[in-house]
Amino acid sequence: MPSPPPAPVVPAARRLARRWLPRRLRAGLARLRRELRDRRGSLAFADAHGSPDDFPYRFEGYRLPLLIYPGQEHLAEGKRHNQRLMAAALDGARVEPGEVLSLWRRSGRPSARRGYLEGAAIVDGRLTAEAGGAVCLLSTVLYNAGLLAALEVVERHAHSVDSYGEARYFEIGRDAAIEYGVLDLRFRNPHPFPVLLEITSDDCEVAATFRAPEPALPGVAIEVEPPSREPGLLSARTLRRVTPPGAAARLDDLGWSRYRVADASHFTATTAS
Repeated sequence: MPSPPPAPVVPAARRLARRWLPRRLRAGLARLRRELRDRRGSLAFADAHGSPDDFPYRFEGYRLPLLIYPGQEHLAEGKRHNQRLMAAALDGARVEPGEVLSLWRRSGRPSARRGYLEGAAIVDGRLTAEAGGAVCLLSTVLYNAGLLAALEVVERHAHSVDSYGEARYFEIGRDAAIEYGVLDLRFRNPHPFPVLLEITSDDCEVAATFRAPEPALPGVAIEVEPPSREPGLLSARTLRRVTPPGAAARLDDLGWSRYRVADASHFTATTAS
């Protein structure tokens, strides 16, 4: 098993900004930088909405149970509500060949004004609550659905901290952390045909799949190598094998995911009800 590459060096100016600037100001600057990059770039974003009637064939889907952790019961309804609201904003997204599907561009700011409730969130490595929190469950489901649909990963971020240990709701190396305007989840459609996102959430689970207008879909297998453990750090490398119809398989190296290890001995997951 190969050793993980060294962690990327964070520029000194960025380290100072993280230490001294208020989080809201840091996030605002990050959103501004992203907006300028998007304007300068040549990305064609997927803004259209489609009908399942035009996409009768499905790629393999992905789902996760909606879990409530002890100590977060007072935020349970917010978690359920926020998943439903974001799923409704994303469901039916039509992505033409070459277009990029951006989670935040489609769903918008998860604010109280837009109907989002307080949910659990990790801020600067600490568990807290904020409007629109607890939606990384949905982004993780969407990430895996995109992988299984053989979409090209444009942007994805692992969680910075493994807060729940063995009780975590996701598989190491297959999660997707999001923060409005700062950490996005983006896919490009590499297929010669459009795809349609189908994503739902109820009180028990979040489920997503991509649909296609034709039956000749590639086979996809995802493998996460056994995690590498160092003091205070957990790293895992994710690989994807894609086999197009009638063609040779290719291996996509999806890179390494790194997590700081937290003491999660007091976290035990229970299914939401």
